[in-house]
Amino acid sequence: MAQTGLSIYQRNKTPEGWRYQRVEERRGAKTGGIAGRFYIRPTQADGKQPWQELQAETFDQAKIERDRAEKLAAETTRVEAVNAANRTRLSQAVENFLTEKRRKNVSTIENYTYILNEFVAQADVNFVDEIDKKVMDGYITWLEAEKDAAPKTIKNKVMVVTFMLKNAGVPNPSKFTKDLLPVVEDEPAEAYTSEDLEKIFAAMEPKEATRYTLFLVTACREAEVAHAQWKDIVMKGNVPHFVVRAKEFRYEDGTDGKFTPKSHERREIPITRELADMLKERNKSSKSEWIFPNLDGNPEGHFLRKYKKIAFNAGLNCGKCKTTRQEGRFEKKTVEKSCKTYSEGCEQHYLHRLRKTRATFWHQQGVSLRTIQAYLGHKSLETTQKYLGIQNTAEMLDKINKPMF
Repeated sequence: MAQTGLSIYQRNKTPEGWRYQRVEERRGAKTGGIAGRFYIRPTQADGKQPWQELQAETFDQAKIERDRAEKLAAETTRVEAVNAANRTRLSQAVENFLTEKRRKNVSTIENYTYILNEFVAQADVNFVDEIDKKVMDGYITWLEAEKDAAPKTIKNKVMVVTFMLKNAGVPNPSKFTKDLLPVVEDEPAEAYTSEDLEKIFAAMEPKEATRYTLFLVTACREAEVAHAQWKDIVMKGNVPHFVVRAKEFRYEDGTDGKFTPKSHERREIPITRELADMLKERNKSSKSEWIFPNLDGNPEGHFLRKYKKIAFNAGLNCGKCKTTRQEGRFEKKTVEKSCKTYSEGCEQHYLHRLRKTRATFWHQQGVSLRTIQAYLGHKSLETTQKYLGIQNTAEMLDKINKPMF
């Protein structure tokens, strides 16, 4: 705050000891003959009020020096206020990011919140523009040393922080972590077996089966299915297709929404007659433009959580995964869970696995890599190849045992 009306003090010896005593400046007070050491006590930005000795030898000189100090403090405060107004606090950047992501499923928001709160507490900076390579290095080192986090966990947490920084306007925030992240070994894409898919879909209700059949048949990403509209089902000749495209819309609360595919490209994916019939049946009772609206009439945002519960009910959780979750109605606390009893905790079941399963199926059926790349919406053929799982050994047994000569 600007310093106005700073009092001038002298340090005098009293019966109680040395004390700072204010010099009276009221009308009629005789101050012309006062000499000696003078002090002021300005309030700093952090609220502290240290004593500051003036250089003046007379009280008149002290008043001039005091007024100059007040003016300088006021100008400094004004500049600090302007600078602060043009800067984004890290806590505000996190709040803005979480608000924008509020329509994602609950577990995702909880995960984002936990990671970002952890980062804010560890980074120990106030503003977004204070984050640099040194801050990120400290965070990664802390995750490795104090949390004993696995390389993949570190990479995922840093990715969330990077998303938040990018949302806050930081250009290319990944530059802060270049050469700092631990090496994560690529794991081969693990496609579902026919037996596992049969178990999963047997554990679904009909409306759920339609939803996840669309995932499986089109190999679409979660946001692409969430924003699927009835007008996205089109006929190309005699073949039904699902169209992925950018769209603008309005939520039920009146706010404007926008969806853009990850690749920023429109693509058309052929779907099976079985899926087309399932969608046709669902459309008979639909009153929404969305294929899968939530109870508020907006795009659904809980596909992953529901899918994990289905896999759990199908008895497919591995029982080895450990995860953390925020629990508590009034006071939140972090609780470790095992996927043996926690339906959403198994890392083996995720929507992208359905996408990889379909890509593997297309490949095994002889669909060209270039066509699969187009269906998946990948810019790089190398990325597409990573989606192709290794064929099941049992299914390959006849080919393995076939004589080579």
